[in-house]
Amino acid sequence: MMGFGRKNIFSCAAVALCLAGFASESQAQTKVVVDPGKRYQVFEGWGTSLCWWAVKAGAWSESNRSKLLGAIADPDTGLGYTIFRYNIGGGDQPGHNHLDKGDGGANVPGYKPTEKGDFDWTADPYQRTIAIELSKRVKSPIFEAFSNSPPWWMTKSGCVSGSSDGSDNLKEDYFDDFADYLSEVALHFKKEWGITFRTVEPFNEPSAGWWKSNGGQEGCGFKNNQTKMIVELGKALQKKGLFPETSVSAADETNIGDALNQFNKYSSEALSYMFQVNTHSYSGGDNRAKLFNAAFAKDKKVWQSETGPLHKSGDENIALWMAGVILADLRDMKASAWVDWQIGDPAENWRSLALNHSKQTFTPNARYYMHAAFSRYIRPGSRIIDSDNGNTLAALREDGSLVLVVRNSGSSDAKYSFDLTAFDKIGTSAKVYRFELPGSLKALSDIALSGKSLSMTAPGQTITTMVISGAEGGVCTPDTIIPYVKVHDGGWNETTDVQVNKGDSLVIGPHPWEGGRWVWSGPKDFKSTDREIRFKNMDGTMSGYYKAVHTNASGCDASVTIKVVVDDPENPFVEPDTTQEDSTTAIRNRNLVDFAICPNDPIQVFDMQGRFLGKSLKLAPGTYLVRRGIRLQQVRIK
Repeated sequence: MMGFGRKNIFSCAAVALCLAGFASESQAQTKVVVDPGKRYQVFEGWGTSLCWWAVKAGAWSESNRSKLLGAIADPDTGLGYTIFRYNIGGGDQPGHNHLDKGDGGANVPGYKPTEKGDFDWTADPYQRTIAIELSKRVKSPIFEAFSNSPPWWMTKSGCVSGSSDGSDNLKEDYFDDFADYLSEVALHFKKEWGITFRTVEPFNEPSAGWWKSNGGQEGCGFKNNQTKMIVELGKALQKKGLFPETSVSAADETNIGDALNQFNKYSSEALSYMFQVNTHSYSGGDNRAKLFNAAFAKDKKVWQSETGPLHKSGDENIALWMAGVILADLRDMKASAWVDWQIGDPAENWRSLALNHSKQTFTPNARYYMHAAFSRYIRPGSRIIDSDNGNTLAALREDGSLVLVVRNSGSSDAKYSFDLTAFDKIGTSAKVYRFELPGSLKALSDIALSGKSLSMTAPGQTITTMVISGAEGGVCTPDTIIPYVKVHDGGWNETTDVQVNKGDSLVIGPHPWEGGRWVWSGPKDFKSTDREIRFKNMDGTMSGYYKAVHTNASGCDASVTIKVVVDDPENPFVEPDTTQEDSTTAIRNRNLVDFAICPNDPIQVFDMQGRFLGKSLKLAPGTYLVRRGIRLQQVRIK
């Protein structure tokens, strides 16, 4: 947990100019167009890491823990958090007593205190207690395991807070050992404690260079060889039967630019084991959109996995400042999850709850109620949609409600007019909730819509959340695909039907040539997320239909199919039997009958990269692989 910088989001409040005979500018309205046709990320939820507060709070009495967890997890009266990051401790060398951050909670025990000894599954009982109790309390929680440092005996310095100079600290021949350690902990959690980690993250701010020995918390430089570590961890998870249900996330860099640079270096093998890109948003805010575009092109989610007010400047209220960070992370980086560093940090500006571990009590602060203004209403499964003002956020919930959030960190009132004409249908009134300083979240009177327009005033120093039921419609416009192909080094030809000779090379490179995501499928289980796909020394086994689905930044899909025939007498092309059932079936309204599956049939659902997603088709629109018995079928949910 560290980082630098901040992104300023300026209030749209008008400056009052008192001119005789004219209405003051403070009465002017800012028009905000909300477009449900521009659909961005499906939001997976809000959350917090468990270190280091859970290491302390796990020792509270059962009744006091229950009250605390209710404040964190209850979706109606609490924050409704559903994402929790469990810290797999490395465990420091005996005699080291410097891990004193977090009221001492930073001294997280490891599960393998010595190299030649056995795993100690009694270690870290308190953080684990919090995790287990949350797993029972929260509906459909997402757990991620992350590491700040390998065990001390795997490090070059013999210290889990870093090397002597901040350089990489894992011993060169211990990559597989570290992978085995993390995967073994993940396996034990699943088998013995009923928690399945969706992802395991082997790094924390690995390129920062500030993890040095005898520091106050665990940390490990990992600027180099991240690909190697991801591959080793992926193989270990696969070997133990955990992958793809548990896959790898990376790299939790403190700077979004570092996250982008590292992601662009990952090999295709490393990417095959990755489910999502994690980044902290302490600094590098100018790279938010770039990171999303890079991850989206490779069909990876982006998580904002840790942040806080490090090096905050100016006198803006901390809660309103953090609300600006949330808006930037969700709007510009299109984060699929937003995770706080730790909800109970000892430092006032960093926490949402002040925890008194000796008295086993807690007190919410302004940040707590600010977060609730987002998290109680934009629930997991919501789709973030376009609103053309940086101080606003729009989301469509699964229950058909439109949620609008307005931040006004200025001192003057700001008037807004929300244009909702892009919806086919919309409710007649909005329920209103307002966060105000010094710290409260209250329901206000409903606001009536005028047709498909909503006018409201956001007082200074507030966050206003509005929920409108019955939101339907929106036109999603896909990009036009131009199917370009070329043989050898010849010129590009626009065609969907190409014939080549055995031994030829072929490039398929459709347009649009930048932006969006390409997902290819083809003969011999061919898969790719590159726009251009290249083939060398072709033979008849490579003949067939290559299909690409292009998803643009607005979430709109278009597809193209290229027929490729290789003249190879030894492997002649055979046209597939089109009388059989089409492998792609549109499912409308998520009705299993259209898929010819009885509602009680056991199924397994995977994404197009083979990652396990669950046992239900209640998913966001997109293309999935569904296994029923031995049958695997591609399914498209509209």
